[in-house]
Formats: sequence, structure tokens, C-alpha cells
Amino acid sequence: MYSRVYSGIVYGIEGKIITVEADVSGGLPCFTLVGLLASEVKEAGERVKNAIRNSGYQLQAKRITVNLSPADIRKSGTGFDVAIAVSMLCSYGIVKQESISDVLFLGELGLGGEIKPVKGILPILDEAMHSGIHTCIVPADNLCEAKLVHNCNVVGVHSFCDVIAYLSGEEVLQPQKVSVPENTGNLSDFKDVKGQEALVRGVTIAAAGMHNVLLAGPPGSGKTMIAKRIPSILPDLTYDERVLMTKIYSAAGLLDRKSQLLMHRPFRSPHHTITKYALIGGGAIPKPGEITLANSGVLFLDEFPEFSKSVIEVLRQPMEEREIVLSKIHGNFRFPADFMLVAAMNLCPCGNYPNIKRCTCSVSERKRYISKISQPILDRMDMQLLAAPVAYEDLYAGKASVSSKEIKEQVSCAHKIQQRRYEKLGILFNSQLDGDSFEKYCSLSASCKEIMKTANEKLNLSARANARMRKVARTIADLDHSDDIQERHVLEALSYRGMEGIS
Repeated sequence: MYSRVYSGIVYGIEGKIITVEADVSGGLPCFTLVGLLASEVKEAGERVKNAIRNSGYQLQAKRITVNLSPADIRKSGTGFDVAIAVSMLCSYGIVKQESISDVLFLGELGLGGEIKPVKGILPILDEAMHSGIHTCIVPADNLCEAKLVHNCNVVGVHSFCDVIAYLSGEEVLQPQKVSVPENTGNLSDFKDVKGQEALVRGVTIAAAGMHNVLLAGPPGSGKTMIAKRIPSILPDLTYDERVLMTKIYSAAGLLDRKSQLLMHRPFRSPHHTITKYALIGGGAIPKPGEITLANSGVLFLDEFPEFSKSVIEVLRQPMEEREIVLSKIHGNFRFPADFMLVAAMNLCPCGNYPNIKRCTCSVSERKRYISKISQPILDRMDMQLLAAPVAYEDLYAGKASVSSKEIKEQVSCAHKIQQRRYEKLGILFNSQLDGDSFEKYCSLSASCKEIMKTANEKLNLSARANARMRKVARTIADLDHSDDIQERHVLEALSYRGMEGIS
């Protein structure tokens, strides 16, 4: 007898519906699983047979064939176990086909029949809803995550016996409502920063427009301290951004079982020994890398020149295109990569430059060190902020520093201006401007163009660097509540190109 049920798989960061077909017929007893399967899926046969037996069902020895369709998509993970078990019982006539025709099953089976949690619940259930499947049976430990999908009837089960009880009508399904928690968190505060008012002003602008920023200067000047406090001043995530981020973290298996929608913009800070595949994503069926995990948030690369050349250069395309396309043997995978890059570095190997009295590096050593960051990467850094050593008086003067709450009010106000301006464009920040919209909203007066012309002659700026400076000037104008970009805005944007000409 033939039967069919639905399950799902995470493919990149998106869900795909998988049809699990089972056929039970006469002949020599055997159990065959087909459908381009990874090793953990092939092992499902032994888990499923033992789980069914230990749940109280004795199946007659027959020829059993299970196919996971479509066969041209590689199946991995352990989430198919429940669907395989249900399809087998249906083929044996124990479960009625009509009771499972529009139900999706997810979960890993233990040998005793218990159902264990799996990752990627959110993107799979989201795809199920778009495919017209409105009832989903998931592990009880994944219930909080599953409830995030609107208008989906979700059943959380602890064991395979619970699944059969529900399909037999013994359990009454209650629609689950989504509850969104308040935006709470314990983030570091800018009030801890002593001195460095210019640096704080710079990252305020960067946060308001989600601009890439490079912090350069001697060790102990507060670069890392300031970078780690940037999340505390970033504007709140929109609902669509929360859903996308939660899907990404669910696909990566990094979502807490009891969590709801992610509420804070991510802050990812990989070590400089990271590989380029860990950064952009990799694997036979690629999983999200650090760039995608930082989507809508901050990717912080401390000790920037210490990262390998290949890792730094792989950032070029994602910084420009705001997405990553990976071509693999099993297909093309698209990952979002709309992140704010924050990098920190010293200006020489010993770290003391530009203090000539303390710096022990030669001119050639400094040039070699800075040249680890190529010009194409520097061009993509909207702002290049130079950090000066903190003066003793600033450390102990007791002067109150501006708090993250105060800075965030400025940032949020500028963000709301951008949201209203770009409402019909589908973008949120000035850094995302491109094409005609860039020319329209970052237009310059004749006097501003003259300033830019002089700067180009002195700094020999590329066209890309020019465009990014204009976007920064647009953000400064928004913080200043100005409809047009003024001369003072352009001059301030120019002051944030501190790496130009350093040797």
C-alpha cells in the first residue's frame, strides 16, 4: 500500500517541503530509503523501526520502500524521522491517509519513541504556510519557535504515541498565538567611554546610516570598547528584520528553544583565525556564515590586519552587493549580507604610531603593515576614524560621558527620517542608496561640489569613495534635521577619511 506525508528541510536559510512516500508490498522483507540522502538520513531506518516497535506497534515483515522527494535535492539532518514513521504506519493501514494529507511532520525519533528537537523549524514552517499546509506537528521543545509562524496550527509532541493519538482524534488542536516579548537586554553603555568625543560622534553617524567604519589608532585608545557598544545605539529592528534574523539563526541552529523573535541587532566578532568559508558560509548544503549571521547588525573585525588576506578580500562583494551567492553542486544559495562592518586596527606592527617617540617601526614596516588592507577595502569603508590616546585628565576628570540612551535617541530620530524618505524604495538606511535614488537624495549644491573637487585633488579619491562620502554627508544632514546637504555636512564627512595619505 502506498502513502504520502510531508516534511521539510532547511536549504540555505530557506525551507523546502519534502514529500515522504512509503510503499509496503509483499516479497522478501527489506527496508530501503532512497532520495539523495546524507548518512544521518540513511540511518533513520533503524531509529524509525525501533521507535515504532517500542511505541507498541508490531509490523508484519514486508518489503518497505521509502522515498524522499524531490530526489535531486540532497537531504540532511534528522528531522524526517517522524514523517517516515507516520508514512509507514499509513501504508500498513494503521493510520488513515486522509488524517495526514495536509499535515507536516518534523522531529527526530529516539529508539524508545521519544521525539527530539531539530533545527530550522521556523523557515520550514514558513515555507509550509506558503505551500498551503496549515497544520504542523513538531517536537515539544521546538514549540516556542514554531509558534512564531502566524496562522499556523502547531502541535507540540513529546513522543511518537502523542503523534498517533492526535492523528486518531484523541487530542483537540488549539491554535497557538504569537507573543512578542518586550525589547529588553543588557548592553554595554557609552557612558563608560572616557574622552574620545570625536570617535563617539563618528560611530553615532555610522550607526544612524549603518555605514561601514574603520577605527585606527594605538592600543588602549578605546577602539574595541567603543565598537562593542555600537549595538546599544543602533535603531530597533523592524518586524520584517526580526523575522528574517530569526529565520537565519534558526537555520544555523543558534536559536534558543525558548526564544521568541530576535529583538536586538546582532553583533558578531569572529577571531582573526577564522577561515573565509566560516565567514561567508560553506558546506555541501551551505550554512550561514558570520557575514549572514551579522545581517541587519554589526560584523566587528578586531585586529583587522591580522586576518588573512583571503578573508579580508572575500568581504569585497558582500559589502557592495549586500548578499552572498554560493554556487554548489546541489544548486545556488543566496544569503543576505546587509551588515555594518566595524573594523579596528593599529597603524603599525608595534602599535604606537603616530607617536614617533614610542614607535619602533621603520617607514617600510608601517607601509607593509597598512598595505595588508587593500585600497578596494578602504574604499568600501564609509568612515575611517583615527583614535588618539586618551589623556590622563579625561580618565580621572570625572566629566560625565554621553549615555547610549541619549545617543540612541539621535540615531532613532535620523532613522525615522530615512524610513519616511525611502518608504517606497524598500530600503531603510542611507548606506543602501544606489542608482537614481542616490543621485536624487544625495545631490550636492555648487559650493558642496567645489569642496568635493578640492578634496579629490588632494586625496585622489575613487568614485566609490566619493559616493560613500556623499552618503555619510546625507546621514550627517539627517542628524542635523536638514533637508539638504550643506557645506558643513560635506566638510565633516571629509574629515572621516583619516586613512587617506597615511604612510
